[in-house]
Amino acid sequence: MYKAIPKNKDVIIVTNQKDGSLSFIDAANKKIIASWPIHKAVMGTAVLPDHDTIAVYGQNLEVVYLYSLSKGTEVGEWKTGKGITNIIVSSSGKDILLADGQSNTVRLYNKNGTEIAAIPVGKRPMTMVERNNQLYVLNFNDTVLSVVGLKEKRVIDTISTPQSSLGAVIYGNELWIGGHGSGAEINENVYIYEGRSLKQKVSAPQMPVSFASDNEFIYVLSHGSGVLRKIDGNTHKDIAAIEVGANPFAVWLSGTALFVASYDSDEIYVIPTDTMKMGTSIKVGKGPFHMTERKGEEH
Repeated sequence: MYKAIPKNKDVIIVTNQKDGSLSFIDAANKKIIASWPIHKAVMGTAVLPDHDTIAVYGQNLEVVYLYSLSKGTEVGEWKTGKGITNIIVSSSGKDILLADGQSNTVRLYNKNGTEIAAIPVGKRPMTMVERNNQLYVLNFNDTVLSVVGLKEKRVIDTISTPQSSLGAVIYGNELWIGGHGSGAEINENVYIYEGRSLKQKVSAPQMPVSFASDNEFIYVLSHGSGVLRKIDGNTHKDIAAIEVGANPFAVWLSGTALFVASYDSDEIYVIPTDTMKMGTSIKVGKGPFHMTERKGEEH
């Protein structure tokens, strides 16, 4: 049994890959409120529609583990087999979407944990973003993005993308995607699509792999250079940039604060969106790799 997380707290959930632990940060006061050493080969978490259960996954795990935050206990598991690289919940809250990099499918589960469909996509699906029942799936070992219709439960379109694409955000009618690059060629750009067409490339060296956005700006974290950029969503121009962390993998926006996971220094850096200057740093477990947020119940 682990330390319980109060239901009324907004918490940033950090997955620490090197030591197989979870760290919970109070989003309001930017302090650690609990650490769970679950000792599993974890890659990330997803908050399920009840706002209390989290699904913990990893591509080398045979099952997805379910934990209750308010109880601090494991409450179930889904026997998925190995290969789960990402889990998100659809905006409607009806579908839980699992990217399976081993079977090259997106698997749809309902809220009860029953698998409804397995939809073939490209090679090694990883990043997924969804809006209006359309799921955009980046296939890391492929050169196509799969557009899945959640109502149709099938791929309804494909879009050509660079090899090793990773990280995406939807802004207005645009889809922004990043990636590592392929072979010796490091990716230096964010690719902005409108519909099926590549609209523009925006420079963000090196290896832009994680994104966040608000109503005005896109925040782009470049893993290779350790630079976080603030880009105007309408003009696509850089507003500010800051070097942050050692080998940073993920950025998360909560309110007006950006949280950056620094993999090699075992810290989360907090950067206010208005100043884009270094704020506080929070010591977490070893190898913070992924973040998500559980919004608390209203008092």
